[in-house]
Amino acid sequence: MLIELRKLRIINALSEETPCYTAEIWIDGALAFHASNRGHGGADDYRQVGAITEAEVNSWLRANRPQRLSHGMTFDPDLEHEVATLVDQAEQHALLRRRLRTHIVTIEDGAVYTYPLKGRPAAVIAGAIRAKKPNIEIVNETGQPGLARAVQLLLAVAADAEDR
Repeated sequence: MLIELRKLRIINALSEETPCYTAEIWIDGALAFHASNRGHGGADDYRQVGAITEAEVNSWLRANRPQRLSHGMTFDPDLEHEVATLVDQAEQHALLRRRLRTHIVTIEDGAVYTYPLKGRPAAVIAGAIRAKKPNIEIVNETGQPGLARAVQLLLAVAADAEDR
């Protein structure tokens, strides 16, 4: 089951305890739900549009996704957690994409680093970094696949920090 968020709109000004957002949830290429959260700490709202129900999605997620550990407690996967993960990925992706305009972003030994351009050409900075560290991945040069890897690494670090 491929679960995607489309037409995601995050309203940071209204986000207090949770992200305030609206989105469409597409499952296997078909619109399934309209989703939203008002940003005040409550649960997400899902309005079913397609034939698949939230219970069917939750059942599939429990069978096909691992349980998650948070603050020493184990939780079964569900649509709300899946959507929260997709929203987090979208936010990190947008943040990192903006960062690429003014920084060189690298993946070094499983961690993401940024080097400011400060008005200098990106090729010069990338060359200097690569001269000192030849085995790094420069996200600015690898495009979407590199950006996706960097986002996954950043989210994994955030998840580890949350579990401590």
